[in-house]
Amino acid sequence: MFGYEIHLERPWFLLLLLLIPVIWLTAWGGLSAMGRSRWVLAASVRSLLVLLMVLALAEVDIVRRSERTTVMYLVDRSLSIPRDQLEEVIQYAQSTARAQRRQAREDLVGVISFGSEAALETPPYSGDPVLARRFETMIDADNTNLEAALKLAQASFPPDSGKRVVIISDGNETMGDALGQARRLAAEGIGIDVVPIRRTPHAEISVEKIATPVDAWKGSPFDVRVVMRTDPAPGGSDKPVPGRLTVRRLLQGEEQMVAEQEVELTPGKQVFTFREDLGAEGFFTYEARFTPIEADGDGFTQNNQATSFTHIRGPGKVLLIVDWTRADEFDSLVKILQQNKIEVTVQPSNQLFSRFADLQAYDAVILGNVPRAGGDQGQEISVFSDQQVSMLVENTRRMGSGLIMLGGPESFGAGGWTNTPIEEAMPVDFSIKDAKVIPTGALMMVIDRSGSMSGDKLDLCKAAAAEAVKILGPQDYIGVIAFDTHPTRVVPIQKVGNGRAATRMISRISLGGGTDVYPGMEDGYRSLQSIQASAKHMIVLTDGQTPPNDFQGLTQEMRAQGITVSAVGVGADADLNLMQTIASVGGGKFYHVTSPQAVPRIFMREARRVSRPLLFEDPRGFTPQLVSQHEILSGMEGSFPAMTGYVMTSAKDHPLVETPLISPLPANQKSPILATWQYGLGRSVAFTTDTGQRWTNAWTPWEGHEKLFSQMVRWAMRPNNEDAKYMLTSDVDGQKVRVVLTALDEEGDFVNFLAPSLAAVGPKENNLDLDFKQEAPGRYVAEFDAQTPGPYFMAVSPGPNETPLRMGVNVGYSAEFLNREENMNVLTQLAALTPRDGEPGQLVELSGGRALDGDEEVVDLFREGLARAAHQQPAWHWMLLAAACLFVFDIANRRIAWDHYWLPMLWAMLARKKTAEPANPALDRLRARKDAVRQEITQQNSSRRFEEQVPAGTSTSIEELTETTGESRSQKSGKAMSAEDPANQETAYLDRLLAAKRKAKQEPRE
Repeated sequence: MFGYEIHLERPWFLLLLLLIPVIWLTAWGGLSAMGRSRWVLAASVRSLLVLLMVLALAEVDIVRRSERTTVMYLVDRSLSIPRDQLEEVIQYAQSTARAQRRQAREDLVGVISFGSEAALETPPYSGDPVLARRFETMIDADNTNLEAALKLAQASFPPDSGKRVVIISDGNETMGDALGQARRLAAEGIGIDVVPIRRTPHAEISVEKIATPVDAWKGSPFDVRVVMRTDPAPGGSDKPVPGRLTVRRLLQGEEQMVAEQEVELTPGKQVFTFREDLGAEGFFTYEARFTPIEADGDGFTQNNQATSFTHIRGPGKVLLIVDWTRADEFDSLVKILQQNKIEVTVQPSNQLFSRFADLQAYDAVILGNVPRAGGDQGQEISVFSDQQVSMLVENTRRMGSGLIMLGGPESFGAGGWTNTPIEEAMPVDFSIKDAKVIPTGALMMVIDRSGSMSGDKLDLCKAAAAEAVKILGPQDYIGVIAFDTHPTRVVPIQKVGNGRAATRMISRISLGGGTDVYPGMEDGYRSLQSIQASAKHMIVLTDGQTPPNDFQGLTQEMRAQGITVSAVGVGADADLNLMQTIASVGGGKFYHVTSPQAVPRIFMREARRVSRPLLFEDPRGFTPQLVSQHEILSGMEGSFPAMTGYVMTSAKDHPLVETPLISPLPANQKSPILATWQYGLGRSVAFTTDTGQRWTNAWTPWEGHEKLFSQMVRWAMRPNNEDAKYMLTSDVDGQKVRVVLTALDEEGDFVNFLAPSLAAVGPKENNLDLDFKQEAPGRYVAEFDAQTPGPYFMAVSPGPNETPLRMGVNVGYSAEFLNREENMNVLTQLAALTPRDGEPGQLVELSGGRALDGDEEVVDLFREGLARAAHQQPAWHWMLLAAACLFVFDIANRRIAWDHYWLPMLWAMLARKKTAEPANPALDRLRARKDAVRQEITQQNSSRRFEEQVPAGTSTSIEELTETTGESRSQKSGKAMSAEDPANQETAYLDRLLAAKRKAKQEPRE
């Protein structure tokens, strides 16, 4: 299956191989004295050394080629693909992969689905794709982005196989450039087969748009026009299609019927007009919908609806959001604003806005001492969601609405708004920077992690703890203890900082065993005792029963140390009596929740308890200081009345921030009482004390009280632009939005060379910033692609210090429903692309789960015709390593004069054979004589044991020794006669040597 080849990146280095003959010629003269075998070995080693070095310089690569094929199915899941055909596609992918994949060559198969983006359903692997009736990945199906699917397939292919993609789509791409990306794939040798998804011919009715004026004055009539289009089925009847057309008007969630009538639609476009005359102001949404009487008279129903927006101008409105548990807290403020002809809508925090369009009716939004999470014991807890907070901020930054935050015990940092986008929009930071002693709070969360907390319970508790961390300031303390039968310090008590470390540790909490609350509470108490904080609070949560213990004594001890305790019982199995007792003795709140969904809101509300040190109160009273003039304080003479408290903040270090009113206490801190700045297209105001409820009671009879708040609200409100010199229009063509600004001067002449800009907020909080281009005198145009269907709210700024113009457009439905037929032109071009070193793809038809060509033969998607995959791996470093080792061997061969007789022995030993030693006659005779002498000496030693003892001082000659051993003189004579023999001469020499040694031993020492 795999073949290997050698590839050189720099083959011209092979010319250096001409040095090898030079090496042999040089070696003939310089190494000939080494002997023939060593000379040949040295020259060969040097030649091989040069060869390895040259291959390393030429950057040799090992190329592995494979016959394996990988096929990636790209399945279109956009809204234009009927669900029944999608199931047929799944069946087709599974059946062809199962039947055609060659297991012998280890073919791979993978699946990618795509809509607005692409997702990998099954990565390439050597098995059959297993797909359920529904795809598991979540994608946005509002668009078709075939380019993204091709890019993902290109990145998913393994390098050691042939590559082919099988595109299963109707070809109607609404995003990207599929042909351009496909050409890049073909250039890399990736084949492309195409399986068109054929649509069933049908009639199509669409509401193209509903046209209303961008702006209209209160009480001025205008027309509402609905444009509809009818396309009959190919070859079908042209008879009229009956149905019902309804037009509705929406404002702040309230819906009113504008028109409802029976209509008959003929082929082509038709326009229906309705007259409107509104006596109210606001940002109105108009919706037109068509419902056919016969269900089969329309193919897609998703394009039977369209929406538009109209701004009805008036004197201006303000939205006041209050805590729902104190809904009448700002009644006096409402009266002041109404007396100054400012219309006010009061919205409690448990009935908040849900759409961005709901905020467009107001020129300013006031947060009146409302916390991020509010409620009371035994009541519902309301929370501003992240999406609602983002809407408030974007409404100011991009749409030019004012944003005012009024002080109180539940506002700013004390209300849990720290680290939120609201803090970014305010001219003050909700933490204290310049204080010599920064008051801090400490929060300890004791959370049950027993086995009964499985499922959503523990996950929601972890999410709740993470949200509580966000509410705390960077100087506050946070601690988390998780308990089952034993406590675990998940987050040891520490400063919050940026909160990332604590959040990361909280996410690691896992399930445990039983339930014992007391050790966890005790450990949390000891941790809180170890730190210095102005306010200390503990939250205890459990869903089960716990062994009896002295909970009351522990809680009383904590309360005596200034630590408050709140308790949360989850479900009916929790020890509710115990939890209620702990909260009552601990001075906190008791919460009994039947659903863990309420836990995050509870934790967010309880986390605000440690923010109380942000409140500064002095019952003796103090007078705020005026440090600079401001429009809000215009006309106010003399000193301000005394106040007794406010929420401590720090002014942002920004040149646009103004703090005309500050507090003299605490000394040398300069805490702002009134701060303003320009935030994007809008203005925001921070008033850190209240409006007369608790800290500014002395301000109520003050003559400047009414003027202060009316001027504050009017300064922040979005201007009405009644003397506007600009006209704004828009047009939506499919998903292309075109905005036209016409600029005129006071005399009606065109104004040129402006630099207007556009800020838009889309349906998924996706923001756009565009610049206009001048196309004609006084005419400026901006365009953008609205990929996501839904409302787009825009604010156009004509220039510096100019009032922003607002408008809204709606992209009613996806471009998926604009085309009724498959795009065979694009699909044919994709299939006709020829991959590098391969054959063109095929355009095949899907029929009954099979792909057929023109001859009704099943198309083999795993066929050959692709460039063989080549996996190239560098090998030059191995050449260098071998050359280094060979260089050492070359030096050893030249410096060491070794014999080579051991080579045959080594070879024989490795071959497990016994090798005969080379013949040597002299050596054989020497060995034989040594054996004979050794035997003779042995015999002599053994015979001497039977001899008589020789007296001391006598000597024994060799002749006597010979006689003693029984040798005859004739034998001696024979030995003497044979002395001329070399062997006999050697024996005689040994005999003489032995006699001399014996004689020396017998001579006395001097």
